[in-house]
Amino acid sequence: LSPLSKKKLTRPYFRHGRNEGAPRRRRRQPRPALRPRIGPGVAVQPAACRLFPADLPATNDLEMRNVKAKMATHEMEQDISLQQGGTSRRLSRRLTDPAQSTWASLHTDLLDLIASRVLASDLLDYVRFRAVCLGWRVMTPCPRGRGVVDPCFHPRQWMMFPEGDGLYPGHPALLGYVRFFNLSTGTFVRVRLPCFRNHSVLDCPDGLLLLRDNKSTAIRLLHPFTGDVVLFPPLSSIFPQLAKLGCFISDSDNIQYTRFVRGSVSVNLAGTVTMMLGLGRLDRVAYASTGDRQWTPTSWKMKHLYSALPLGGSLYVVDGGWGLEPSRVLRIDPPEDSNPSSWSVIPPQMVTQCPVELLRSPELVECNSELLLVGYDSEHSKIVLFRVADLLNGVTTIQLTSIGDQALFIGACNMAVNSKFLPSVQGNSIAIVNEIGGGVMGRGTLPLYDLGNSTWLQVFDGNFVDSPMPRPYSLVLHVTTCCHRLFWNSGDILCFKQG
Repeated sequence: LSPLSKKKLTRPYFRHGRNEGAPRRRRRQPRPALRPRIGPGVAVQPAACRLFPADLPATNDLEMRNVKAKMATHEMEQDISLQQGGTSRRLSRRLTDPAQSTWASLHTDLLDLIASRVLASDLLDYVRFRAVCLGWRVMTPCPRGRGVVDPCFHPRQWMMFPEGDGLYPGHPALLGYVRFFNLSTGTFVRVRLPCFRNHSVLDCPDGLLLLRDNKSTAIRLLHPFTGDVVLFPPLSSIFPQLAKLGCFISDSDNIQYTRFVRGSVSVNLAGTVTMMLGLGRLDRVAYASTGDRQWTPTSWKMKHLYSALPLGGSLYVVDGGWGLEPSRVLRIDPPEDSNPSSWSVIPPQMVTQCPVELLRSPELVECNSELLLVGYDSEHSKIVLFRVADLLNGVTTIQLTSIGDQALFIGACNMAVNSKFLPSVQGNSIAIVNEIGGGVMGRGTLPLYDLGNSTWLQVFDGNFVDSPMPRPYSLVLHVTTCCHRLFWNSGDILCFKQG
């Protein structure tokens, strides 16, 4: 080392608590006071000339309150602007922008009208609407806390997305996240739902998740976007009552008999939530309300509850349509508040019926807020479509030939999907998922019926039964899986032979 380097190493840096050998740091100069930039046409009042409420001339109480409110509003907006790095020029632009002040000060009635129309379209659009400004957020109700008890906030167009590859909800590889997709817009949303660690999803009525505790079989109704939960009694409480009706089920079969359910949700004026479950393997319907300790089953039986359609808090079931029996549309309503004890003995009400020569193998589906009846003609070669409202009025000669851009998927759980976000499915068509086992287009295929041309098509290549489906899975396969709850909630794609 050089003599200079040795001198630096041997010289002590700290002596008597003073940093004598260390290099001196430049003393930091104090920052000048923050002064707003003055733009053209902006006048700033000196602090000595500003008038405060105590210095204002004597006025009446109403004028004083208005002045205080304006000053408070001005100070609040100025603080927000400075916290966000804004300047007086930006602040003056915000205060003098007539368009922004007009939109932020909409009349309450007009704001409620716009909010109701946005909410009728989609719940997430309503959330974005409330995020526009603070005034709109204050004047409109918040979905959180009302997600289940207020039917307006039910996410009806949303469905839990089946991931495939065995990634069931709650799988460790998903890290607690679950994806949902909108049947009308094709929008995807990922939500963190840790409740799937000890729960299984059974159904998705009105976009709400019907969950069952894996140990206690307790039922929970979860809003996936707001996190609101409504508790119901365990499903195991229904078996002692079924035993009184002569229906005995062993303990080992309890889980299997309560796995295939169709649910409907209704809310009365008092905010009581009632859940009806169509137990497909038991051929019975049961209900429970918030605060009940057990489920109440019906004393009568009914077939085809696995394909029941929830609509408006009721369950709609098709009976007949096979052989020489006409197709009957039945409705099961929730119990009335005045006399809930008589609900178990009241049979379903018949809504309408259709002659068997016009419709065979009928199915119900909701499309464009209408209840439709789908089935085959008498020769089992074409698909016919009727409005239930037309059949209710006695009109059986008008068949529906157009459903616009909608594509109907007919399976165990029927639904309508907007074809604009499904590249391989055209609009105004009907996919018959029930024909996969063998039908018009052959064994293992997904047939698609074009309502406009009255022709049959094949959605994609591949065989559902005899061979694994080609990868990567198309979006149509995921949507088709939603029609069968056995695959939908197990993390598998609808394919009877996995690859």
